[in-house]
Amino acid sequence: MRIVFDNLGSTEFSGGMRLHSSEFVSAWLELFAEDSVAIVGGAWVAAEFSGRDVDVVRWPNEHVLGRTIGQLIATPVVGAIRRADFVISLSPIVSPMVPRKRAVAFQHDWRHKINPDEFPAHQRAYRKLWEVSAGHASVNACISSKAEGETRRYVPRAETTVVENGRDHARNWVVPIGSEGATVPTVVTFGHHNNKRPELVIDAFAKAVADLDDFSQAKLVVLGARGDYAEELRVRIAHAGLSGRVELPGFVSDEEYQKIVSGASAVVMASTDEGFGLPIAEAEFFGIPAVVTENSGMDTVFKDYAIVSKPTPGGLSSAIAQALRDGRQNTERTRHTWHDAAVALRAELTERTQSNRWASLGAAGRFAR
Repeated sequence: MRIVFDNLGSTEFSGGMRLHSSEFVSAWLELFAEDSVAIVGGAWVAAEFSGRDVDVVRWPNEHVLGRTIGQLIATPVVGAIRRADFVISLSPIVSPMVPRKRAVAFQHDWRHKINPDEFPAHQRAYRKLWEVSAGHASVNACISSKAEGETRRYVPRAETTVVENGRDHARNWVVPIGSEGATVPTVVTFGHHNNKRPELVIDAFAKAVADLDDFSQAKLVVLGARGDYAEELRVRIAHAGLSGRVELPGFVSDEEYQKIVSGASAVVMASTDEGFGLPIAEAEFFGIPAVVTENSGMDTVFKDYAIVSKPTPGGLSSAIAQALRDGRQNTERTRHTWHDAAVALRAELTERTQSNRWASLGAAGRFAR
């Protein structure tokens, strides 16, 4: 196949979006080396895929305007020049300039519809393109059954299939010896977007350590919070009497991230909404207890692994305490892999190709008669 991947929806600091696009494309390249592949992406894509058997078309994507122009115009031009069988957007936007039968988009979540107040006006305007794109794509590859249900709800005409995220990317982590749990009990959570609700985790953590003598020395690490948001969290931490007990390292290197997460005593995601929840998959890989909130969607994705909490300081405090008491679990379990994800989409596209071929032959036969 001739494939063009559009990675422009994944910016350098987009967290799960970047991880998804990196892991999925890498799995595709490993499994289907016979394909002719090009990637349209930003600076991080050019750096990450440098030296691999793939053509990278670099396009600025760190700002909404450049990203939008790239996705709507640049990517379809690349697809046309390369005569792509499919243009696969790793984000929810695939250009209407791409012929419908060749257009594929990944659907991650519809948080802007569920919680619109979490988005500024320009982001809500940008995300209006999602509905147009979902209706245009011949395949909407949804990263979970939850994402598929939401896609069908908001765009009833959308053609969907589930291409669930892999859960095994931590296999490639360089984990230091002795990282099977920090000496000081450590809870890890996230704050790179406001929907992660680190405020709730901070309040719950304060209650948990106050109520539990066994974990009175525990610490909390909030990853990803930057700028004014980080300063707001520091004020909250001080008011809670947790100064020196909560770390706000912001965005960290891949190596530092892997060290922090793999060494955690518990991983907590208190998000208002998630399409999947990749850090919970990372916790599962290492057998680290994980806590999710019941209104986040992750309670359905990880229902067989995570501790599910009410989204209140009291409920989350109890769940954190349970996670710290439970300790690490057996990691010998069957996991859905990123290779599985690539194979699933490839099978869907192969079926579409064969259906289109038979349809073309049928039309030719009718014309001949």
